[in-house]
Amino acid sequence: MMDLFWQITLIEFLLNVAIFSGAIILYGPVGSLAASISGRHEAGPKIVSGVLFGIATSVALLLPIHLEGGGAVGCTTILLAIAGPLDGWMAVVGATAIPVGVELLPSVSTDQFDHRAIVSLLVSAALGLGFRYALLYMPGKAEKKFQYFHLPFIGIISAAGGLIVMELSQGMSDVPSSILPAMVSNVLAAMGLGTLLLHEKRRSQTEFELRESETNLAAQATELAVARDSADAANRAKSVFLANMSHELRTPLNAILGYAQLLQRDRSLNAWQANASLTIEQSGEQLLTLITDILDLSKIEAGKIELQLTSVNLSEFMRGICDIIRIKTEEKALEFGYSIAPEVPPSVRIDEKRLRQVLLNLLSNSVKFTDRGRVDIRITLLTQQGEKARLHFEVLDTGTGMTADQLKLIFRPFVQVGDERHRFGGTGLGLSISRQLVGLMGGDIQVKSTVGSGSCFFFDIAALPADPTHAARQLIGQVTGYEGVRRRVLIVDDTDASRHMLADALISLGFDVSLASNGLDALSVASAVSPDLIMMDIRMPVMDGLEAMRRMQQIDDLRKIPVIAVSAGVTDEERADCSKAGVKAFLVKPIDIISLLDQMEKILGLTWIREDKRTIAPPVDIAVQPFIVPDDAQMTLLRQAAMAGNMRAVREKAGQFIALDAKYKPFADKVIELTLGYQSKALLRLVEQQAIGKQVQTVSKL
Repeated sequence: MMDLFWQITLIEFLLNVAIFSGAIILYGPVGSLAASISGRHEAGPKIVSGVLFGIATSVALLLPIHLEGGGAVGCTTILLAIAGPLDGWMAVVGATAIPVGVELLPSVSTDQFDHRAIVSLLVSAALGLGFRYALLYMPGKAEKKFQYFHLPFIGIISAAGGLIVMELSQGMSDVPSSILPAMVSNVLAAMGLGTLLLHEKRRSQTEFELRESETNLAAQATELAVARDSADAANRAKSVFLANMSHELRTPLNAILGYAQLLQRDRSLNAWQANASLTIEQSGEQLLTLITDILDLSKIEAGKIELQLTSVNLSEFMRGICDIIRIKTEEKALEFGYSIAPEVPPSVRIDEKRLRQVLLNLLSNSVKFTDRGRVDIRITLLTQQGEKARLHFEVLDTGTGMTADQLKLIFRPFVQVGDERHRFGGTGLGLSISRQLVGLMGGDIQVKSTVGSGSCFFFDIAALPADPTHAARQLIGQVTGYEGVRRRVLIVDDTDASRHMLADALISLGFDVSLASNGLDALSVASAVSPDLIMMDIRMPVMDGLEAMRRMQQIDDLRKIPVIAVSAGVTDEERADCSKAGVKAFLVKPIDIISLLDQMEKILGLTWIREDKRTIAPPVDIAVQPFIVPDDAQMTLLRQAAMAGNMRAVREKAGQFIALDAKYKPFADKVIELTLGYQSKALLRLVEQQAIGKQVQTVSKL
């Protein structure tokens, strides 16, 4: 049987644990409430927990069971010892003040109070704080938070404090018999109650952090939504800005390039005039390329660019590119070579515009960074499986080459490598855009380069073999008219130059043309003349083209008239609205005459009358044009310049012939005419035949 001493000790222990358990149950909710009220301040929950511990300790002290021995050094003050390591000094102050105040209440009426109880409370509080700061300042401890394994030490320290108070107040006689019950009750209380408190504290802290995280996530979601809306608004503003800038830049280019194309069709121009019109067209195309590069970069970054596959005769396609590059190489006295493997399909389905843009960028860069030597482009068939082919393109030069560091930078937007002399001109966008365009075609541009020896850019793209009969339409001669009844076209554009340029182009092909300067005028003119086709600019004052087309859909006589929408800059939303308004085709300024005629052929079912393409640029018959030429030494120098492709040197030499003797002027004029037209083969043939003819004349005289 358990003796009375241990029975009372056990009863007191159980009563204390029951009281403290109630406080622990309230610890989590009360702490959470205090945290929500105080916000991010930690003082609120700590003070509230201290008050809660103080009330529980006061209730335990008021219990009637306090006998000598084990009960006197029981676990009544254990919460004060735990409060320090658990919640800090603010909790200790709250937990100590309340029971001390309760113990001092009798002194108000009787001037008597329990000194030993007050000392026990203060000692437990002091020991708890001491343990906390020992954890904080103990050297070499990476983790200094209050842990479960610290609880037995708290129990031992609390029991030791109680025993010390007993020894000071009662002497050593009762201390030996109280050591065991004091240690057992305090250690068990510390481990049991402390475990519950730590668990509840961590649970409450986790819930609080979870709520904080949810609040932060909600705030972040709101911020992200605002940022997304701002980004969408910025993207829309950028799209509108780019569309407006494109409109403002392309509108004058429409007239410049349009009239340049019309002049190229005029067979009555002399060599100087033809060369001047070609220069105008090339300069306009260069400016258009810069505009297109900037717009394409924005579209590619936004993922809004798609390939437009068409059937292309590869030889004719490359001939146009080579003609442009050959002019540039001849200006720098460089050799230019082009080769295509015989197994390459003659006609393929590719995005003609994008591939031309890539090749012109690569070839132009090669010419730009090559001062002597040559530039070459080669096309081979990499693989072909059924209807799928893979073409390999190489652009080689003997230019300055690049270092390893420069190779890392060349494909970055707005970056130009090389020395200052070669960097002149361009935006630094060409290679970056070209690489992304090739990526859309299923390939990747790579480069090999050696400083001082040159560079080789190469890439593969996927291509589908095309119907040769469809692609052969590119080889048909120039349109001069159309078969059948005369058709009327209404041109609606607020820019006089664009309006009259299109009118001149269509009138030269036999169309009747009516003009309007805005959408409101267009409705009136269309009702009066009933055109077969309307070319409608989208952006105009008074009434824009989109509103005019919507109103046309509500008028029976105008609803069936096909419309080609024309704009120098339009957003995707406006393009979609045009489609809803019944647009049959969409053309971007500056208008390419060939593309316009293709659309008119489809929409109106026209049959074009074309001239034989072989009569467009007949070879120069130099045999029937006898000239008086300088002596052999001068002709040898002229021939060397012609073989090198140095047109500038050839022109200078021809000018020297005129200064040498007026009788050489007809020959010099012919030489200058051929150089202005960059007809290098005809020039070399003329020089060689005239030199041979002079030798024959010399032999006959002998």
